[in-house]
Amino acid sequence: MCKLGKIDEAKELFKEMKEKDCLPTVVTYTSLIQGLCQSKKVEEAMGLFGEMRNKGIEPNVFTYSSLMNGLCEDGHSSQAMELLEMMISKRCTPNMIIYSTLINGVCKEGKLQEAVEILDRMKIQGLNPDAGLYRKIITGFCDICKFQEAANFLDEMVLNGISQNRLTWSIHVRIHNSVIKGLCRSDPNRAFPLYLSMRARGISIGAATYDSLVTCFCKKGDLQKAARIIEEMVLDGCVPDEGTWSAVVAGFWNRQKVRQATVLLWVELMSKFIDPEQRCSAL
Repeated sequence: MCKLGKIDEAKELFKEMKEKDCLPTVVTYTSLIQGLCQSKKVEEAMGLFGEMRNKGIEPNVFTYSSLMNGLCEDGHSSQAMELLEMMISKRCTPNMIIYSTLINGVCKEGKLQEAVEILDRMKIQGLNPDAGLYRKIITGFCDICKFQEAANFLDEMVLNGISQNRLTWSIHVRIHNSVIKGLCRSDPNRAFPLYLSMRARGISIGAATYDSLVTCFCKKGDLQKAARIIEEMVLDGCVPDEGTWSAVVAGFWNRQKVRQATVLLWVELMSKFIDPEQRCSAL
């Protein structure tokens, strides 16, 4: 009934069971708790959870998982974390689904430090995070403009040899591009190695990312890197736009002090070949 969304009928049947002294088991309680959580009745599910514990029925990993998912979906990740501590104290070992649920929940609430701590607990337990979990944390750091932290987890993911499938590849590409664009603003020295890593692994680089890289290195005065990026950009079939070329021109202008030389030459010409009245009219 719960799977069919008939939660009211399931509650009536549950009540009837108790009236007829047919004692519900952990499976019965868990099914109803899961149904209540899916129907957004998390508070009622928590009440049922308390009832089963008071009757001496120990929740299993599925009970905890259903409740944690409901709490996280409802924006109550702190309560879900309390349940994690409770289940560990009862020697009920969390699985990948529970850790994934918690990481998703705390990331949605912007609690990135908690997400990192959960990831660490997973690894200590011997569970290997998958691409989806890393993606949630990396995206979370990007959302709050902490691109250096996001890059750290990208590096960790690569070092651990975590590969993407066809369904997650486009998201993977987008995240890499977001991190590079962020690093161009916060840590340019780290942006270039990540760019090289992307190229080596065949990860597509967007036009906006190329533009960010070129602009970044032109501003730094590293015109050699900027020129290399433009060359590779063109080889990849991505045509630089007006903004990219403007950044390059500005970089060379500033680096070679063309502007100062032009002004000095103009002043010299004015003083040597043009009389004062013409000079005023020219200015």
